[in-house]
Amino acid sequence: MSKFKQDLGVIGLGYVGLPLVVESCNSGLNVFGYDNNSDKVKKLQNGTSPIEDISDEMLKKALQKDLTISDSPEALKDCEYIVISVPTPLTDYQPDLSYVKAAARTIAENISKDQVIILESTTYPGTTIEVLIPEIESISELKAGKDFHVGYSPERIDPGNETWNFKNTPKVISGIDDNSTKKIKNFYEKIIDEVVEVSGTKEAEMVKLLENTYRHVNIAFINELAILCNMLDIDIWEVVEAAKTKPFGFESFRPGPGVGGHCIPIDPNYLSFKTRQIGKPVRFVELAQEINNTMPSYIVSRILEKMNSLQKPMKNSNILILGVAYKKDISDTRESPSIDIIENLVSKGVNVSFYDPYVESLDLNVSVNKEQDISNFDNYDLILFHTSHSEFSKINFQEIDVPIFDATGTDYLSNSERI
Repeated sequence: MSKFKQDLGVIGLGYVGLPLVVESCNSGLNVFGYDNNSDKVKKLQNGTSPIEDISDEMLKKALQKDLTISDSPEALKDCEYIVISVPTPLTDYQPDLSYVKAAARTIAENISKDQVIILESTTYPGTTIEVLIPEIESISELKAGKDFHVGYSPERIDPGNETWNFKNTPKVISGIDDNSTKKIKNFYEKIIDEVVEVSGTKEAEMVKLLENTYRHVNIAFINELAILCNMLDIDIWEVVEAAKTKPFGFESFRPGPGVGGHCIPIDPNYLSFKTRQIGKPVRFVELAQEINNTMPSYIVSRILEKMNSLQKPMKNSNILILGVAYKKDISDTRESPSIDIIENLVSKGVNVSFYDPYVESLDLNVSVNKEQDISNFDNYDLILFHTSHSEFSKINFQEIDVPIFDATGTDYLSNSERI
């Protein structure tokens, strides 16, 4: 019989934390969700979910069970397990662990003996031992491994993925000692189908960086090939489709306008930061970052070429961007290439409008027009197809006379010019 009133407390209720609290509730656990954003908490308490993977109905069902959400952290002391799922952004291109440190201080101020603390936020190898634990121990009188347990488990949330969800995606776990690892494994086995144990927290932290840096490097490779194929008058899309027919030794990646989201543009910088501390820069990874970061500018240069071929000046032209989220069928615009593309176009005197059925507004340094519907394209000089939302497949692009530049390689845009 546990001495704790609640099974789980989660700090940070975003793309990672909210699915965790809802799915844990669905597994029969008594859950406390904490976020210091009072406006977000009020909406969550009213059953309004800010992310696509958790519907309002799913959230309300959890609230009717054993889910409590608050912007006051005091109840954390009554939770047997505490999971940290706060952002780890870049500030001035350096890892920003201020949210992790703030969460550690919150835990330290509300800690109870025998609790299990698990960090899920993406970070560089060594953070759990070198940052999280010292931050907790500097405030509380308790010691990790003796008075409370600690581990790391990388999140594997893929927003909008209808095949691999929170429950059926294997979960990598680790602990600072055998007892911590055992307790953490027992916890995740209650809510996830498969648990994969690794020997230490540094290994688990590195797993996350490997997964996303792998994608980052391969996306950069295919993006560079796309640029070269354009110069050589080769159809990169035909090349990719033909290469995919090889049943072994090849995994397909597709060119695009860059990389976006909470992982791929960020995580390789955490790896680079750590390796530079030991005097060994990961040159391959940093080159990939450079290539992917230049793709928005490359897209704008291709648009300029297209406009020149049409004998239309860029200045005072009207360009519509279809889709501004970083991937299809979600509202997430974090690190979306569309932001750089829009700001670049506006700097060249272009009148930019965007339409995205999932995105209400963009945080930009320039002014753009948000279209409410796209029934008429005649007022535009060019359309940039940036995000292939499923809704766009309903549009008959064959009947549109406006030139289309496709940054996604979408099949039904056969009459467009591709990246």
